[in-house]
Amino acid sequence: MKNIAVITDSNSKLALFLKDNLEEIFKGFVNINNYYLSEMKEGFVIEDDLVLVMIEERIINIRNYVKEISRIMVVQRTIREKDVYKIFSIPEGMDVLVVNDNKETTLQTISLLYEIGINHLNFIPYYDKREYPNIKVAITPGEINKVPEYIEKIVDIGDRCIDFLTFMKIINRLEIDNDIIQNRLIKYSDTIINIASGIKEQYRELYSKNLEMKTVLNQLSEGIVLANKDGKITVCNNSALKMFDMMEGILNKNIYDVFRDDFKIVLQKKTLKDEVFRFGNRYLNINKRIINYLGMENGILINIREITEIKKLEQNLSSKLRERGQIARYSFKDILTQSSNMKECIRIAKKIADSDLTVLITGESGTGKELLAQSIHNESKRKNQPFIAVNCAAMPENLLESELFGYDRGAFTGALKEGKKGLFEAANNGTIFLDEIGDMPLHLQTRLLRILQEKQVMRIGSDKVIDIDIRVVAATNKNLHNLIEGGDFREDLYYRINVLPILIPPLRERKEDVMLLLKHFLKNKYEFSIEAKKIIEEYNWPGNIRELMNISSYINLMSSGKEVTEKSLPFYIINNSDDFSKEIDILDKKLGYDKYFYILKSIKKLNAENISAGRSNIIEELKKENLNFTEAQVRYSLKLMNDMNIIDSKLGRGGSKISKKGEKILNRIINGMHG
Repeated sequence: MKNIAVITDSNSKLALFLKDNLEEIFKGFVNINNYYLSEMKEGFVIEDDLVLVMIEERIINIRNYVKEISRIMVVQRTIREKDVYKIFSIPEGMDVLVVNDNKETTLQTISLLYEIGINHLNFIPYYDKREYPNIKVAITPGEINKVPEYIEKIVDIGDRCIDFLTFMKIINRLEIDNDIIQNRLIKYSDTIINIASGIKEQYRELYSKNLEMKTVLNQLSEGIVLANKDGKITVCNNSALKMFDMMEGILNKNIYDVFRDDFKIVLQKKTLKDEVFRFGNRYLNINKRIINYLGMENGILINIREITEIKKLEQNLSSKLRERGQIARYSFKDILTQSSNMKECIRIAKKIADSDLTVLITGESGTGKELLAQSIHNESKRKNQPFIAVNCAAMPENLLESELFGYDRGAFTGALKEGKKGLFEAANNGTIFLDEIGDMPLHLQTRLLRILQEKQVMRIGSDKVIDIDIRVVAATNKNLHNLIEGGDFREDLYYRINVLPILIPPLRERKEDVMLLLKHFLKNKYEFSIEAKKIIEEYNWPGNIRELMNISSYINLMSSGKEVTEKSLPFYIINNSDDFSKEIDILDKKLGYDKYFYILKSIKKLNAENISAGRSNIIEELKKENLNFTEAQVRYSLKLMNDMNIIDSKLGRGGSKISKKGEKILNRIINGMHG
C-alpha cells in the first residue's frame, strides 16, 4: 500500500483534520501519516511515497527530511459549499477582517475567497498586535480563538479542505486510480467549492465515459489487454483476467512482470494475426497490434479469444443457417470420380473457390452443377455464411422477382405489411447460386446486371438502395450464345457472369465413373453380372448422373438377389445398341437443346395425331410450350435433322415425319431426363 506524509508545524487540530480529509478519498488504499516540524531532528528521513505541505515555504524547511525533494507537493485548499453561503449574508461593501493561523495562510484565504467569486466585500488581512477598531465582522477558517474580542460578528467557514485538483494530482502521482476512489472523489466534489470548476465537470464526464467503457469491455467474451509504450497495463477486461486465471489489481503494473512465462512469446512478437497459442488447458486465438499516435508507437493492443468460444459461435451460425435451409451440404470430398476429366474440373473449381469473382457452371442436365456450386462455397472464405440456391426456371416470373429482390410494405396487393427481404439480401456475406440462369426473364436479367455491377439491391416498391456483399455462382444447361443470338439473353450479362467458367463433363465422357457411382448409390449391396456390367458401361447416359440415380432406384426395386443381371435393368438400356452421342453433340452445338428437343417432340405429337408437321403447325406447337421460334430458325433445324436422318422432311402437305432413329434419340433424352 502507498503512503502519504502530511507535514504540519505541530500536532494540532489542522493535522488531524487533514488526515481525515485525505481518508475521505483514500481510506483502504493509502496509509496517511502525520509528521510535525517541531518534532523533527537531524538525520530523520521521511520515506513516504508523497509528502504534502500546506504552504510553499515549508518545502525549504523539510527538504532535508525527505528522501527525494520531487516527492513534495503543495496542497491547494478550498472551503465546503455549505459554509460559503454564510458569507453572502454579509452586506455588500463592508470591510471584513480575515483571520487565520499566520500571515501566509491569511493571505491564501483572502486569495481563495476572491478566486471562488466572493467579490462584494472588502477583505482586510489580520496581523497580530494590530488593532482594527472600525471593523465589526471577521471571517475565519476554524481559527476562532485568534479573532480579536472586539469583533461583533464572526463567520466561521470551517477548516479549509483539500481542493479537487489536488486530489487528482495525488491520484496521478501515486497511480492508484480505481472505481472506488473515482466514485468517492465525484461525491466529494459535490460538497466543496472547486477552484477549477471546469475541471470538475470534465472529470465527472470522463469518469462517466470510463465507467461506460469498462462496462462494455467487461461484457465482451473477447479478452482485451492494452498497455502503454512503457509496458504499463492501462486496460484489462474481465474476460482476459479469466483466461489467464488472474485476479484484479494488475492495472498500472508492467505487462512483462504480470504475465507468466508461456505468454512471453506473445509479448516478444511485434504483431500477431489470428495465431493460436496454448496457455495451460486453453487454446487461444491472439491478435496483437501496435498503437500509433502522431506517427509514434504509443503502446500495444492484444485481443484474445478462446478457440472453444469461436467454435461455439460457428456452430450456432451453422445451426441458424441450417434451420433456414441456407447451408451448403456438400464439399469436394463428396464428389466421387476416377475420371481425369472430372479431376481436372475439380482442380479448376478449387482454384476458383479462392476468388470472389462470379462463376458460370455449364453442363448438361443431371451432371451435378449444384453439387459443384456448394463445394466451391464450402471451400471459400464465405463457407460460414449463407448459401442460397435459386432455380430461375422453377418459379413464375412475378414470384421470382419478389423472391430475388424482396419488396417494401404495400408494394403490391397481397404483400406482407412489413415487407420482405429478398434472397440477394438473405445471401449477404455469402453465396447465391442462380441455377438455370438461361431461363431468367429479360427484365430480371437487367436488374441482375445492376447487382453484379454495383453490389447493390433495391426492393420492389422502394427507392432505397441496400449495399450487399455476395458471390454469385450461376449455372445453365443451355447454350447461352444461341440464346444471345435469339435475343433471349443479354450479351452484357453473359460477359459479366462468365468471369470464371467451368464446364462439367457429361457422364458419357467419364465412363470410368459409371460403375463407381452406381455402386455408391446402391451402397455396394450388389454384384453385377458380366452382361449387366457390359450393358451399363456401353450405355450413353444422356440423362447423366440423375439418370444413373434413377437406374439405381430401379435396380433396388427389381433385383431379387445379390446379383444385378440383365433382367434387373430397364428395357430401354437393354435394347439400346445404337450410339447417338455424335448426333446429340452436333444437335447441341448447332441448335441447342431447346430447339432440337422441342421441335422433335412437336413433330412426333403431330405425327401421332395425323396432323401435317409443317413449319406453321410446328411453330404453333412450340408456342404452347411458351417457346417462340422464327420460321427461319425452324426451317434451319428441320433441314439439319433431315440431313442426319432424324426426320424425313417432304415438300407439300405431309410435312416432316420422325424417323426410327429420331424416336430412339427422343426416347433416350426423355428417359434420361425423367426416367
